[in-house]
Amino acid sequence: MPANSTEYRYHLPKKAIKGDCPQCGPKHRRTLSRYVDSQAGEVLPEEFGRCDRESNCGYHLSPYHSGPQGTSYADEVFEHWKTANPLPPSYTRHTTPTPCPVVEEPIYTLPDEVFRKTLGHYDSNQFATLLCSRFGQQKAEDLLKRFQIGTSKRWPGATVFWIIDEQQRVRGGQVVLFREDWHRSKDHFGSAGSCLSWQYRQRGESIPEWLEQNETWPVTFGLHQLYTEPTDKPVAIVEACKTAVVCAGHFPQFIWLAFGAKSYAKPSRLAGLKGRRVVLYPDLNAFDDWSKRAEAMRAEGYRVRVSSLLEDNATEQQRKDGLDLADFLLMPAPPPRIVTTLTDWKPGTVFRPDPALIEFL
Repeated sequence: MPANSTEYRYHLPKKAIKGDCPQCGPKHRRTLSRYVDSQAGEVLPEEFGRCDRESNCGYHLSPYHSGPQGTSYADEVFEHWKTANPLPPSYTRHTTPTPCPVVEEPIYTLPDEVFRKTLGHYDSNQFATLLCSRFGQQKAEDLLKRFQIGTSKRWPGATVFWIIDEQQRVRGGQVVLFREDWHRSKDHFGSAGSCLSWQYRQRGESIPEWLEQNETWPVTFGLHQLYTEPTDKPVAIVEACKTAVVCAGHFPQFIWLAFGAKSYAKPSRLAGLKGRRVVLYPDLNAFDDWSKRAEAMRAEGYRVRVSSLLEDNATEQQRKDGLDLADFLLMPAPPPRIVTTLTDWKPGTVFRPDPALIEFL
């Protein structure tokens, strides 16, 4: 089959091109991943894209989406092009008339000094304080070291979750300020989190190239652990970085990773995990979505299961709130039984094993 017969002309590139979401408005800037035209090498009009705030916004306008007139942007462009350039019947609006050369994108890494100077300073790090209160100082220090968590001066007490790939390259980071209840603070900056480039924009400074190219999540958080962990150790993946760290403190028999966002649960972000046993632990508002995504992962050869542990045991209010695994773990401990494995643990007072894990492990 010719290479050009299966290529989609319009797509969301792996290295996202950011714009402002028309639905979020000015409060949340540069959250829209925009579509590009692989034939023309141009970005599509600003309304075509997918918002990163999938749970809170959900905006997604594809150039293949049919509007009120029954035609899409792709239809209109294709019909206009076909008028001047008749095509064989085998070509469709999805295909690119000429093959697009595959260009290997460069990998941008952060300067080592930027990363190193954030490590430590945990007496000024609210997340480190919370870990100490939960697990004790020694275990908290082990977790901070395992995930190579940094301290940021962006806000007093802020944390940096560094995104490090399986080859130990620092590819990006997320700056977060936590409240005492483990939830992200909105008091100082009106948003629950921040990419590293915010501090440059706030000061009106130009963003360094190494940072401009790494605003999104190029790989899964915690992936650097694969460098030292045995290949037969199972992997558990959640959505949020905080959740991965908290779960690692409770259940060290897994390698805990985090996608970073619901929409980031995709095969392209599972680098280095082929051959490993992987269990996904979605938030309560993402179970169906991640179950579908797991099918795509299995089609690409990954050994993936989706846990229904939270889905089977949550209350209606907890579903409405979209709680995740860490939210349950951080609740007051149910009496009187103490458990040490995830297969024995259940939110509340009744304990059942997790079917996904029993079947898989």
